Amino acid sequence: IKMIKLNYNNIALVSYGRKGSKRCPNKLLRKFDNTTVVDILLKKFSKFNNSHFGGYDKEFKKKCFNNKVNFLQRTRNSVIIDYPIKDALDFIKEINSEYILLVNSCLPFLSINTINRFIEFIVKNNYEPATVICEKKNYFFNKDHKPLNFSKKIKTLNTKTVSTVYEYANALYFFRKKYFFQYGKYWNWNKVNLFSLANKIELLDIDTEEDFKIAESVWKNINEKRIFKISNLP
Repeated sequence: IKMIKLNYNNIALVSYGRKGSKRCPNKLLRKFDNTTVVDILLKKFSKFNNSHFGGYDKEFKKKCFNNKVNFLQRTRNSVIIDYPIKDALDFIKEINSEYILLVNSCLPFLSINTINRFIEFIVKNNYEPATVICEKKNYFFNKDHKPLNFSKKIKTLNTKTVSTVYEYANALYFFRKKYFFQYGKYWNWNKVNLFSLANKIELLDIDTEEDFKIAESVWKNINEKRIFKISNLP
């Protein structure tokens, strides 16, 4: 894969991480099959010319150096808080770019192709704020147990016939840096553009120990199949 230049309209590709996740401690740096989750991310980031990773711990800095990704030093305070978000992401002030494309570091299956298609979506929409949603085809209820996307009159359960609903993906966040620090949020929800993604594997998000085990199992299975195919080429 050739180097992907993010030089149009001043976009920086950014991600960040920390050791102290409460639900899944050290999930980015601990062994994930034969690699780590952060190594998977940085390998993708190395294909972009304007990519940055924010970390506090020296392990992250070393891995960024090995993958030729710009390392940005986070403060101790920024890695022990979740909000306000502009304090947690204070390190992006150092980036000399007008726009930020923030990538969730806990999505090992998110592809370079999807990131590229999202960037094309951004350009097409004149660099307005954008994020990702995913399609869901199932039967959904509100808090009062009333149907949201189907009628109680249905006689047969068939997910092909229900209306599509969308879930927020927590994957990619595109915003103007100046707006973020001025208002303390990524965007105005009335003006953000939504990029729909149907691939459920790409959106496997590691938040908990269970998520980690599931993602690692899928990763191992996919890579074993890939190695088998290569080893059996004529």
